[in-house]
Amino acid sequence: MSSLQKILITLLSLLALPALNPLSGQEGTHQVVDMVDLPAELNQNRQSGCKVEFMERWILNKATFSMSKKVDAHRISCEDSSEAVLPAEGELRIKNISYEFSFLDLQQEAMPMIREEKVLKLQKDFIALITARNPLPEFYDPPQQLLSVYFHEDWTYDADRQVISKRVKGITPIIWQQRQTVDGKPVHDASTGYPVYYKLRLEQIELRQP
Repeated sequence: MSSLQKILITLLSLLALPALNPLSGQEGTHQVVDMVDLPAELNQNRQSGCKVEFMERWILNKATFSMSKKVDAHRISCEDSSEAVLPAEGELRIKNISYEFSFLDLQQEAMPMIREEKVLKLQKDFIALITARNPLPEFYDPPQQLLSVYFHEDWTYDADRQVISKRVKGITPIIWQQRQTVDGKPVHDASTGYPVYYKLRLEQIELRQP
């Protein structure tokens, strides 16, 4: 094989790579454990302090401006260790669920370091998704200040299969700004020593359905 043929084959191979995975730079997939207050519609016996922990796969795609969540498993726990009574049969649709998801909480819990890197990659993909349509003002520093988002979702609970599915309709970015004294010194919580922040909700962003 001549040198020219080798060069042509190499060039053709490089040109073919994007076609094999056209969204490789546009799409991010993440394994996430997320804990949310159990909606009243699913808490049939009104147990207090009940939460549902989800093991999920999140797919963020800035090219299509969409996000999907695939619930692989879920677990419900209540403060008094009792079991919440879920609907026994049929399908229940719960609309307009909103809750905050914090990258800061994940970063504080991220051990070992590889876990922290995954959290930062998740935050980076959210920033890319948000700024793809709604560029943030230049005076914000997204990696340092975009520390949480509100999800706006519809849920469906299939009682026969005991499965919860989610449809992400939109997100609201939250900018965290550290409180400071009049002379510009950071304010820390007296009991925990952690910085004290105040949160600014930006405009809600509607997402396309994948």
